[in-house]
Amino acid sequence: MKRGAMVAVIPALLALILMTPGLMGRPTVLSAIPALVIGLTESQVVIDLHGAVDHYMYRHIAIMLHGEDNVSFTLLATQRESYDLQVNFSRNATHAIDLYVLIVDRGGNTFALNGTMFQGRDDAGDFISMTDRGTLRTGLSRPPADVRALVPRGTAG
Repeated sequence: MKRGAMVAVIPALLALILMTPGLMGRPTVLSAIPALVIGLTESQVVIDLHGAVDHYMYRHIAIMLHGEDNVSFTLLATQRESYDLQVNFSRNATHAIDLYVLIVDRGGNTFALNGTMFQGRDDAGDFISMTDRGTLRTGLSRPPADVRALVPRGTAG
């Protein structure tokens, strides 16, 4: 009886390992997890959304930017059946920006990010920062580096 139980535990654990990502609602493909990259060039802010691990074709990618200090600045970009989405705009457009990202992968899982991005200049030079409102984590970098963040799984509805 003990030997039979020990033998049965191995396939049961293997099945549990394989089923767990689906039961938790996470994508079964690791490359489906999207990443957000924000960088500065000499004259532009560059925002790129793509697979964090590898190329992955998403069903839908959307980003909305809304200026805080320049409320007339609004930028909406969407892509369907795409591997990535890149948005460029002038560094003079605004310094503080509300950032909203929504991504749907091929399995129907949603990923969402709600944050605030700030670009400016101090005694050390140019910098860019992004604060995720969900976790209150802030990333700051100076060119040629960039701010990188994973887009967390969102809630459906």
